[in-house]
Amino acid sequence: MRREDLDNIIRKAEVLSSAERRRLAGALVKIQEEVRWKPAKGLTHLDKRRKMKHLDQAASISDYEELIHEIVRNKRNILYLYEFGRTHYYAARGIADGNDWIVLFGAGGLMETAFPPENIDDYLVRRGFIFLGYIEEVLKWTKKVKK
Repeated sequence: MRREDLDNIIRKAEVLSSAERRRLAGALVKIQEEVRWKPAKGLTHLDKRRKMKHLDQAASISDYEELIHEIVRNKRNILYLYEFGRTHYYAARGIADGNDWIVLFGAGGLMETAFPPENIDDYLVRRGFIFLGYIEEVLKWTKKVKK
């Protein structure tokens, strides 16, 4: 990674308070450990991904969650901040099954959704996602936050 890229990533950390950096680190670690859905939402999202042909019709919830883990566990994938009202969500971006996917999750690593936007760059820009950096770098600067 180029020095100027690293400097940019470190500056992005400044958009979050210390408390929010701790929440981000906790959410990222949680989702890397286990995909947790809101009650009854996992199968709803799976059905939608099948209908939209984002996933094979035979895909199971385990297949979907494996794809999610592939993205959030890859330290070279990118992490964004998304603010909706006063709530912060986090988005991991990465390639899975040959498509650019986004995995959106909230506090405590609770899943919101995962899908491959048609034009991911346009999607991220139009909705105001804030680039935070590569997952490995974000984990480094969030671990430096004082408790």
